[in-house]
Amino acid sequence: MKAPVRCAVFAAAILLGIPTSGCAEQPALPTGAAAAPAKDSILIGSNPAAGSTVSAPVDSLELHFKPPARLGEVTIKGPEGTMPTMVHAVGEVADYSIPLSGLGPGSYTVSWKATSGGRNHEGTFAFTVK
Repeated sequence: MKAPVRCAVFAAAILLGIPTSGCAEQPALPTGAAAAPAKDSILIGSNPAAGSTVSAPVDSLELHFKPPARLGEVTIKGPEGTMPTMVHAVGEVADYSIPLSGLGPGSYTVSWKATSGGRNHEGTFAFTVK
């Protein structure tokens, strides 16, 4: 598996305080970290997985695309409100790791927009943190 790209993410500082460093290669993800959010989506998996319940804190959001995609936007809606982010992708890649500042207990909805092969794609999935 190719190493995921960790991208600079700019979010509402009041809500998350996410770091704003540039993109850099990261180690490969452990196996078994993802369930497909939708059968017809280019987003083939995520961690936390769609529909899952995980333990707090959640320090990163991992997205896995097939075919590779250029991630343009990610929004996370949770107990503290909506946290829009801006992602600066290097190009079309399969795996992204977006740093978070420890999401606490609650229900979260992730909305994303990406481009692959010149076509626009978008989707939404949810997970719960205990």
